[in-house]
Amino acid sequence: MTSRSRLVAFVALFVLLLVVPGTGLAGNPASDPYFRAPSGTKVKPRVVLPPFAIVPGATVLNVGFGDSTAFDQGPGATLIWQGGGLFSTYASTGMGYITASPRLPAGATLWQVDMFGLVTGATTQDFGLDITNGATGAFGPAGFMTTPAGPGVVQVTMPFPSGITLAPGESWLATDFTANSVDSAFIGAIFQYTLPGASLVAITPVRVYDTRFFQFGGAIATGTHRTINVKDALNPLTGVVTLTDAIPVGARAVTFNVTVTHTLGAGYLALIPGADTTVTASTLNWTGPNQTVANGGLISLGTGAAERQITIVVAGTPGSSAQVVVDITGYYQ
Repeated sequence: MTSRSRLVAFVALFVLLLVVPGTGLAGNPASDPYFRAPSGTKVKPRVVLPPFAIVPGATVLNVGFGDSTAFDQGPGATLIWQGGGLFSTYASTGMGYITASPRLPAGATLWQVDMFGLVTGATTQDFGLDITNGATGAFGPAGFMTTPAGPGVVQVTMPFPSGITLAPGESWLATDFTANSVDSAFIGAIFQYTLPGASLVAITPVRVYDTRFFQFGGAIATGTHRTINVKDALNPLTGVVTLTDAIPVGARAVTFNVTVTHTLGAGYLALIPGADTTVTASTLNWTGPNQTVANGGLISLGTGAAERQITIVVAGTPGSSAQVVVDITGYYQ
């Protein structure tokens, strides 16, 4: 074969890989900057969000945007990983809904939520905000809005001038629950809230948990969970307690850094208040073996028998696991 023939053959193969679904780069989340929605439409989920108002004095919490899990709770929806982010695409003939929820302590007051989606045509998305109670099973709407028409990023802003305060056991739930007539994607929600009378006490960071020491049980395997106490500071070299009650009685929430290391497989880790094991958002994700990944955040603590406790849940591919390290950088009282 001549050099020109080889070049023509190579170009033809490359074009084939680009245009034929299921081959080469077409619809390959690892190498294609777009993903193919169920109808075959190519969608680029990495987007620049429109501006949104900041409520003075409020804490801003992002849920979604490629950093947390969402839950497909209806037919016709497909969860797709793209560039490390989790998005939901709806087939044009299907309908389902995706939910994302922050986990905040009782007494937290919501002042505004902004929800973002992505559509491929001149259509809208429907977003709702609900309040759920895990203890009683109660479920009630707090707001509903329809976005302007796409294509592109669509957005709704739900302000609550008087605030919505969480009772014990309650949580906010942001929901995208319509497919309309075009492929669409749930991107994420931004919650702006305040904690009642709570003040942050910044401390010299302390280590409170490290599975690399035998007394903490070793790596956490996928499909399992551990409830841990964050009250005592450890020597990071030996794992021995150096200060009891470094996080005092009455602490309602903590700021943390969590790290996974010596990973096996691919998976995610979720931190959950108290002894609860219900996962509504991941805290961090890893994509392969022998990785070290860290993330920081704010989490409320358990009460009663679970006082100053949080639960670590790990999930992922079969056989996946991770060593887990938890450091505390401050607490709310």
